[in-house]
Amino acid sequence: MTEEIQGVESSPHLVEPNFPPSKCFSGHTSSLTCVALFPNGKTIISGSYDRRIRLWDVETGQASGEFLRGHKVAVCAVAVSPDGTKFVSGGGDGRILIWNAATRSLATEPIEAYWNRVDCISFSPDSASIASTAGKMIKIWDVETAKLMMEIELQNHAKQVAFSPEGSRIAAVSSYDHTVRILDAKTGALAVSPMAGHSDGLLSVAWFPNGQCLITASRDRTIRLWSSETGCQIGHALGGHPAPTVQVAVSSDGKFIAALGGESIRLWNAITLDPILLVLKHDSPVLCMTISADARFIAGGSGDKRVFLWDIESITRQDCESRPSETLRLESQEYSNPGHTVPQVIPVIASHRLSPLKPSTPKEDAYPAVSRARHGYFRQWWRHLRFLNTRQYSSSARTTASPNPQSNLEGDASSNQGQSPAQDVLDEFNRYVMNDIPIRLIYVPTMELVGRNFVKTHFLHQMKEITEDLIAKEQAEFLPPLARERVVPTLVQSKVKYGILSHRWLDTGEPSYQEMMGKNLHGPSHARHLPGYIKLGRCCKEARRLGLQFLWTDTCCIDKTSSAELDESIRSMFRWYRNSTICIIYLGETLILEDLRRDEWFIRGWTLQELLAPQKIKFFNKEWQPLTDQEDDKEEDTPLMTVLEEVTGISETELQDFSPVPQHIDKRMTWAAQRRTTRAEDVAYSLMGIFDVSLQIAYGEGGERAFGRLIEALMHAGGDSSVLNWAGDPARHHVSRALPASPASYVGHPDIVRIGRLDLALTSRGLRVPLVVLPLEVTRPEFDGHPVVNLKFRCPHHGIGEVNIDSRGYKFNAIPRQYALGVFHYIPAEDSSNPGLPKELTAYLLERTEVEVNDPTLTGLSRHHRSTEDGWRRIPTGFIYFELPEVPDFASLWYVSRTCLETVYL
Repeated sequence: MTEEIQGVESSPHLVEPNFPPSKCFSGHTSSLTCVALFPNGKTIISGSYDRRIRLWDVETGQASGEFLRGHKVAVCAVAVSPDGTKFVSGGGDGRILIWNAATRSLATEPIEAYWNRVDCISFSPDSASIASTAGKMIKIWDVETAKLMMEIELQNHAKQVAFSPEGSRIAAVSSYDHTVRILDAKTGALAVSPMAGHSDGLLSVAWFPNGQCLITASRDRTIRLWSSETGCQIGHALGGHPAPTVQVAVSSDGKFIAALGGESIRLWNAITLDPILLVLKHDSPVLCMTISADARFIAGGSGDKRVFLWDIESITRQDCESRPSETLRLESQEYSNPGHTVPQVIPVIASHRLSPLKPSTPKEDAYPAVSRARHGYFRQWWRHLRFLNTRQYSSSARTTASPNPQSNLEGDASSNQGQSPAQDVLDEFNRYVMNDIPIRLIYVPTMELVGRNFVKTHFLHQMKEITEDLIAKEQAEFLPPLARERVVPTLVQSKVKYGILSHRWLDTGEPSYQEMMGKNLHGPSHARHLPGYIKLGRCCKEARRLGLQFLWTDTCCIDKTSSAELDESIRSMFRWYRNSTICIIYLGETLILEDLRRDEWFIRGWTLQELLAPQKIKFFNKEWQPLTDQEDDKEEDTPLMTVLEEVTGISETELQDFSPVPQHIDKRMTWAAQRRTTRAEDVAYSLMGIFDVSLQIAYGEGGERAFGRLIEALMHAGGDSSVLNWAGDPARHHVSRALPASPASYVGHPDIVRIGRLDLALTSRGLRVPLVVLPLEVTRPEFDGHPVVNLKFRCPHHGIGEVNIDSRGYKFNAIPRQYALGVFHYIPAEDSSNPGLPKELTAYLLERTEVEVNDPTLTGLSRHHRSTEDGWRRIPTGFIYFELPEVPDFASLWYVSRTCLETVYL
């Protein structure tokens, strides 16, 4: 038996008059996304897609001061502290800003909280902390210091969070698994079992003032009440919304419930759970709402860029007046009838004491199914694990002065006598050494090459230091504690230390693998006096000074006569640099800091990953003197970092904390555009690790073909549209005319924000790519039968008008052709939705032969031939960059018909 849904739809005799707002506030330039009221009820704060935060005076109906700006994209969430001294905003850029309410300036430095948009922010009742959510991660921040206090990772996307009235618990709802969770605010642990009952994703949660029950809103168009102590549902679900319920709130006096859905706000009496027969709406859809702390007002934000305000006293008064007399008479008879039983939920909420109730049967098919929203962005917070390795190294590097690796472990070893490492520690140690460190290393005390088995034997006794107490201590560094499977690998890596050398190869005199295996370095040969051997000896000396027993260098630690070993080394090199304790960078043409700009190390291909991959680096000049006094030259805000940013064109943030992902391809390609390699194929091979893709090594295939395989791997790895953001002549090795020839093809690219993934595939017909095709009109000169250059193009759609295209001398055919813009930077259409275009667009210039539709003269093979040859082709031009005038700002989208979307083969 399906559950009864109580609401206005179940009462056909009730009328739903619209109740317009009492005040409107105008000033935003785009749709509202969030709204909040100050505790005194005198000021409203709102956020919008226009990236602005505005404050409004309730009494005058005017903006209170100038707008505030601090987010790079839309403002997605705002909240005001219960004491009214602070307010907080969260943006689509993942930043959280804490503002001083009195001065309306930032109270702390901006918090770079998430990789993706901030979905929700909630203040604790004491105003001392805030909870935020994005994706699966809930984070608790200290308001005064903006420091991260705790992280809670859920199994599914947490759409909204809310502190309980007493502040000891946090409620979180998931849009994927249809559950609401109550978490302990101090430990992050579950306070009660997850509560399930909705038939679709949850979007909002709110607490009742007593803290003993809460209410949720869902895409299934219902709201439900829950016991926060037992996890049981209270009473029946409340329905009535014609669309998914996206937000719910309870007044501070516990007298009424407000739910937003279907572009309007509906109200219920919180004591009796009867609907209030007024719908709060306006000409434009209401997109967000809030209830004032004194329960006097309801504020909402609309799609027409305005803030609305409703007076609650007027609402309740008109509700009584608008009820039909017959309905009131029937209700009076029902409640006065001795046989009538008041719904069980009434005493539960009114008395603030929860009685045991059985959970209701989940609603089945009460409303049409609503498709689940997709959320594809998340950030990997592995940086919080890396501090363990950094801390372990920094402490040991200062104490380890002897070349004997066991000299500093005697005290610890004595305390662990008789204890063996746990099996999972040994398993991780074996896996790490045999897979994630170089095949061979130089054993610094003897300057000999050794293999992984030697390294494993050397570090095995140190695994005893990874005791159960140490594991538990490191787990407790985080709240909630980290899983053992995440702590053990980091502790193992902190024990297996080795240095790595980055340098510019000399033309002659570098020690080879064969010479090192023949131990010629210590022999009577004059080779040990060559510059390459001297460089290696000085590097080993620095490694010893840093307390390291092992070192790797690409000159003599790879057997280049073995194709299998060479292939593995090239594919693994980024990981080897990443896992090193420190990268020693020798600059053979630099004496002082200013010489960096002319050093050839910065224009070589392989040194790009050697700069980005290591967690810690140290620069030495040509006389083997350190360039700085710092332990780690990746420290922020230093003169060296400023010079590195200028020389490489890479931001300080990415120099310090680089993440290898197949994204931002256009920008990262420009880093490599001016770099050179001895072998042409190394242009592509040296970029594999930077984008976290893998290629088979095939020297002799040619640089253009190797780079084409890299581009194909990037397309398959992520479908990031930035891989298409290049210009000029295409590569010549493939039938496709839409493959760039080298990283230089990306130089000068317009900056585009990553907004979607495309379904890209390289086929025998060319590059298959879905494009938004916008036809062009051509201003044709008088054709004399000869090719024409510099045609003028105009797009009559969406108010674009003339489009400036640098055709780079391309000779357009005298035969009339059709031309169009192939836009590749857009939000892809999903299911039955339409593709969305941002304000700034990039595109290709496309052409094809004009063919009459359904030409009757084409039959059989002729028709197939024409349909194949007359498809769209990319014309090699400069970058095509333009704006959509109809899109109001850079945080908005313009949705076009799906008929504009074509899958083409370029």
